Formats: sequence, structure tokens, C-alpha cells
Amino acid sequence: MKKKILVLYRLDEESKSRLIELAGTMYEVTFYSSEWNWARYCYELQEASIIIGEPKSEELRLCRKLELMHISWSGVDYYVEAGTFPDGAILCNMTGAYGRILSEHMLAMLLSLCRRLPEYQTQQNAGLWNILLYDKPVEGSSVLILGAGDVGTTLATWMRPMVNRIVGVRRVPRDYPSCFDEMITLEQLDDYLPQADLILCCMPSTTQTAGLLNERRLRLMKKDSVLVNAGRGNLIDLDALNRVLDDGWFWGVGLDVTEPEPLPQEHRLWKQSRVMITPHASGNSFGPGSPTDQKIIKTMLSNVEHFIKGEPVENRVDFSTGYRLLKKEG
Repeated sequence: MKKKILVLYRLDEESKSRLIELAGTMYEVTFYSSEWNWARYCYELQEASIIIGEPKSEELRLCRKLELMHISWSGVDYYVEAGTFPDGAILCNMTGAYGRILSEHMLAMLLSLCRRLPEYQTQQNAGLWNILLYDKPVEGSSVLILGAGDVGTTLATWMRPMVNRIVGVRRVPRDYPSCFDEMITLEQLDDYLPQADLILCCMPSTTQTAGLLNERRLRLMKKDSVLVNAGRGNLIDLDALNRVLDDGWFWGVGLDVTEPEPLPQEHRLWKQSRVMITPHASGNSFGPGSPTDQKIIKTMLSNVEHFIKGEPVENRVDFSTGYRLLKKEG
């Protein structure tokens, strides 16, 4: 009897054909249809050995036959924290797919704040022609990047010609690319926050990172520093951020993520003049057919092929850390 592959992620016709080819005689491929009723959907979850896409965490309780699930997200906290992922099954994420588009968004936020573009936009809306003195130069800055994975390394590579020093922060010490001048761990963070002119955050949500930037650490930062976060919203205590902003900290703050999301309309951060907020839009450039979407599908199909052949898979998630394993694991 064939095992089943359930596809919840959108695939183009060429990719569907490729997946059916990979399935061969061992697997039957079923593509989700919006016409299914709830009973049919539950049945497919119960029968699936491989799932491509993102079922709801509570729906995973139905997945008694699950061996492999491949999601299109890089963040896995939704599944790690729920505690519903079947024992023994493998979860693969898409760390590595979003480095460029997230980095573009973070760099756009950073440069906009440093060049005071939100203030000029406000003036434009009022029909005003006033030069705002002064801008904050990026050239020669000291940069601290919290999260030195795919996104952080892309940021460091792009910023390298512009800045004086780049320090990365990662969970465990290991070799790092030459775009960084130094690599530290979270235990050293307090010593480096006061040195940074620009703090860029692209960390996942884990027990170590939730609430990491509390009021004490926010006040360790330079008063004229720029803080940008496009990782996970729970990295920064937003109530503490409001208090620190009220006391004159920060040249500017860019937030693409918040805790909670959406940020409530009555939240005071909306009214902070030095804060730029976007609605978790930094990864919003990977529609159907985009380069990022193509990379996601290619990786998914490649991992399914490896799994079917009994070979190691890429991007396997370590549930004890919330990160992908450093090396291929089967």
C-alpha cells in the first residue's frame, strides 16, 4: 500500500509533475483543494506520511503517520512551542530562503531612518520645503547584528563597504565569514550594546531570545543609536521601548515585527515620531513565480527526494533549540 504525500503549499504545474515523478511507486501525491470539506481534510492529515506546507499546530494531533513535514517558513516557534508535533517526525524549515528580501527591507528601514525620510514624507504631505538638520551617517558606524545566520550575514556583506566595524551575535561560537569583524554570543551582549551605533535584529523566537531586549538592555544602547527589528516581535519589550523613547533614547527605531501582531491601534508606539512600523512585510516579495518562491519549492522537492531515497535532508529543525541543525541530518 502506498504512503501518502499531502501538499498544502501552492505548486506550479511543472513542480507538481516533478513531485509526482519523485513519488514514483512508493507514494501517492494529494494536492489540497479548497473544495474539500472538513472530514476530507482531516482524513488526508491522518493518512499523510509527508506534508508539504503548514497545517495548524492543533491539526498535527491528527497526523499519526507523519514522518516528514516541510514548511515554507524560516521561523519554527509556532510548531516548537505548541507541543503538538508528532514524536519521531522530521520538521524541515526554509532557513536560507529569505536572506536577501529581509535584508533589503531592514536596510531600507535603516537608511530611511538615518536620512530622516519619514520626516520628509510628513513634510511632503503638508507641502513643506524644509531641510532637516542633521542626518545620521552610516559611513564609519559600528554595527551590531543580532542573528548572524542567512539574513544577518547578507546584511553584513552588503554593509561591509559602508561601515567601520560589524559584530555578529549568534547562539553558539563557531567560525564566521569575513564580512564580520567579530562574533559573540548572547552572554557577551551587554558589553557590546553600548558600543554600537546601529543595532539590527533578525533572530528567531526561542526561550533565549524572547524578551532579550528589555528596558535595561535598551538603556545600555547609545542614545543616538538606530534599532531595527525584522526577526520576531517578542525580542523587544515594547512597553519598555516606549518608556525609553519618551526619555530621549534612539535616533530612530524600525519595527517590522511586534508582540502582539497586529499591533493594536491604540498602542502608543504608533504615535512615536522616531518609530517606523511596517506590518511584518519584510518577506512580502515571494509571490508565486518569484525567485524566493522558486527557491522554496526547489528546496522542498529536493528534501522530499532525499527523504524518499533515505538520504540526509537539509534544514532539519532541532526542537531542543528552535534552530536548524548545523549539518545535514537524516
